[in-house]
Parts: sequence; C-alpha cells; structure tokens
Amino acid sequence: MDMAKNMKVDVAIIGAGTAGLFARHYAAKAGAKTLMLDPGPLGTTCARVGCMPSKLLLAAAEAAHGARQAAAYGVKTRVSVDGAEVLRKLRSGRDAFVGSTMKECNELLAKKQLVKERAEFTGPRTLTAGGRTIEFKAAVIATGSITIVPKPYQAYPEFLLTREDIFELKKLPSRLLVAGAGLIGLELGQALSRLGVRVTVLGLDRLLGPLTDPALREEAIKIFSSELDLCPHHQLAGLKREGKLLRVSYKDAAGKKRSGAFDGVLVAAGQRPALDNLGLEHTGMPLDGRGLPQADSGTMRVGSTRFFIAGDADPFRPSQHEAAFEGRVAGRNAARYPRVEAERRYCRLAIAFTDPQLAVVGKARRELAPGTFCCGELEYKDQGRARIMNAGRGRLKVYGARRTGLLLGAEIAGPRAEHAAHLLAWCIEKKMTVPEMLRLPVYHPVLEEGLREALEDLSARLRGRA
Repeated sequence: MDMAKNMKVDVAIIGAGTAGLFARHYAAKAGAKTLMLDPGPLGTTCARVGCMPSKLLLAAAEAAHGARQAAAYGVKTRVSVDGAEVLRKLRSGRDAFVGSTMKECNELLAKKQLVKERAEFTGPRTLTAGGRTIEFKAAVIATGSITIVPKPYQAYPEFLLTREDIFELKKLPSRLLVAGAGLIGLELGQALSRLGVRVTVLGLDRLLGPLTDPALREEAIKIFSSELDLCPHHQLAGLKREGKLLRVSYKDAAGKKRSGAFDGVLVAAGQRPALDNLGLEHTGMPLDGRGLPQADSGTMRVGSTRFFIAGDADPFRPSQHEAAFEGRVAGRNAARYPRVEAERRYCRLAIAFTDPQLAVVGKARRELAPGTFCCGELEYKDQGRARIMNAGRGRLKVYGARRTGLLLGAEIAGPRAEHAAHLLAWCIEKKMTVPEMLRLPVYHPVLEEGLREALEDLSARLRGRA
C-alpha cells in the first residue's frame, strides 16, 4: 500500500487497540481493503495500562497479604515489601504482554496497513493523516477512552496519576488519595494499601465498583472500610499545596470535616470516549447534546451513516471482551456497508478483582422491576470452603423470574467471585431455569457449593416456600 500519495480504501479504522485490531481482522476477512491509523503508543489499553499491569500489581499485593494472614493457620511470617522491585517486575511482566500484542501491529506496519499518524475527518467520506487525504467507503472509530479529571484537581497536575502513568512510578508513594471508588479505584487502591501505601479512597453516592444492589453495596462498604480508609460519599472542600504534598479537605456523608496530605492523587473517577479533535463535525453523523455519536448496540452503526464505533470509544460496556465483540461486529458491517446485520450482545459480565471480588452478571438489581423476580442469597461466612480459606465474608445474590423461573442475573461480593460469575453468565446465555441449574453437579468442598445454596434459596422463593 503506497502511502506516498492520496489513497482510497474500503474501510478506515481509527485506533489500533483491541477493538480496532478486531475490526481490521474481520473487515479484511470479509474482503475489504483496510487501513488502520493510530499515532501511538501501540499495544492496546488492556496490555499497556489496563487489565494486565493492574493484575500484576494485584498479584504482588495478594502475595504480601497472604503472607501476613498466614498466622491464621499457625504459619509465622515476616513480610517486607520492596516497592521499587515490585514496580520493576510489574513493568517487566507488562512489557511481555505488550510485546505479544505488538507482533500483529508490527506486521501491519511492515505491510503499510497500519500508519502511525493522527487521523482527522474532513468530510463524510474523507480524512487526513500525515498530510495525506484518505477516501473511504466506511470507517470504524475505535479510539478508546481517556481518564476524566475532576475540575478541582486540574489545577494540580504535578500530583495527578492516572491508569496511563501510575505503572511508570519508580517507587511507591507513602500516602495516596484515590479519587473514585469504581473498579479501577478499588482495585488499585486496595492493592497499593496491601503493599504498604497509606491509601484514602473517596467515592460518590455510596457507589462501589459495579454493584447496584443497595444492601449488598452497604455490606461491601463495611468490608472494605475495615481495611481501607474509605469514604463512600464525600464533598470536596478544598485543595492546597503544602510543599511536596497536596492537602485535600472534604466532608463525609455525615458532614464531618476531614483532610489529609498526600504524595499524589490517583484519578479514577471514570473514563470518557477519546473523540477530541477527530473532526466529527465534518462527518455529518448525528451527535448528542454532549457532542458524542451514539451507536446501535447490535450493529455498532451510528444512525444511518457509514460510521461505526467499537471499544471504549463506545461507552456501552467498557471491557476487553466487549471491545473484541464490538470490533468484530463493526468490522464486518463496515466491510459490507450499506448492508449491516445486528448481532446479539453477550449478557453483562463485570468483575472487580478486589478482595473480596465484586461481580455483576446479567441483569443488575437496579434493572429489575419490583414484583417480577425473586432473590436467593448466600452468606459466605457460613460457606465451608470460604471458611477454610479464611475468606468467609460477603454475600452472593441470584435473581430469578417469577413467571418463568429463568435465571436473570446476580450480584456478588465474595471470595473468587470471578468463577461463580462466569458459570452464571454461561447459564444465562443458555437461558437456563433455576431448576435446570440445580440438576448440574457440584463437587465438595468448593466455593460453588455456595452458589448451589443460593440457587436452592431462590428456587424455594420462586415456589413460594420461603
């Protein structure tokens, strides 16, 4: 592909992350001539700054925490954390994951099917990149997302850390404020605390990770508050530089004034689509009141246009497996534009890799209409394997449809919830009823016995016996 002159392609893909790579693969597989554009850094959000480096940090934190808890079994240990070495090993592991994702990018660069240039739309069928004009039949926007920095913190950039740069630290901070109690804030906040950092987590509206069930959320807040300085709802009162520290003053939900001086602030208050300076105003696509395009969740198409969105640039469900799904759908539909086909979405699967882990599967509690469902529960404090693991805290809730007995969803705050969450997601995808699930085998002693107990409780409630 000659990039020395203006050119024409079937599908232009803006962004070379997970969604963009999947879109390119499936568009090319459908016979389309494709071109990807991304100024870099390449290597996908998941591998560089998201899933993989964060889980490497969590693994180090779990090792330290497990050693400290070994006394519960009569095992005596002394734990010393070398923060600089933890971060060095994290980057080494992270770079290995990035190297794996870069293999495909390097091949595309060599074939000139990927160009490291920033793209900007100049019309409904054209864009510019590196001083060249590219004409396309359809385009996939897969530019990912960027961290939202709340306005009060913007005046103190020297103290701010985001997922894009926290893993580049050469040593761990002494005291860190985490602004946000979502998945990123909770995961990294707890991990850093277990590695010896004094961490304060500030949340809003008592929201915690992905949980929506009010009672379960309150139980989880109590669990995390026993380990972390967690303020689940706060009102920021002021920021002030004190030498090399940032003084943060705030009020908690009871109106009590609190403050602390921090080496840095991890901004984890959410992400927004990275659509700045793309020239969307020149495309003719419909934009909402925030200036953002809205894609159909089945086709990934924006209105009736030739534009498709995939991955975190579409904030429907920001996660790696959803980005891969959306990239596949967007790439296929862009290749066969103007004919498009919808694909059925996966059921929701959201997991926070904290301890205990938090998960929401299928329908969340807030999406269920009163009177249409029943709820079965299990308390992990009474679950055999959880007690053996010294992890008997939290709760599992499963929701079933009153009329049909179908499993609708679940919310979990409990040990290794990732495993129960996947089993439940698969059963929901297969449209299984609660009685059908109870006919499946469960080994002893495993955490999944707790899942069975919750389903038995749900089954009794569906039959009106509880």
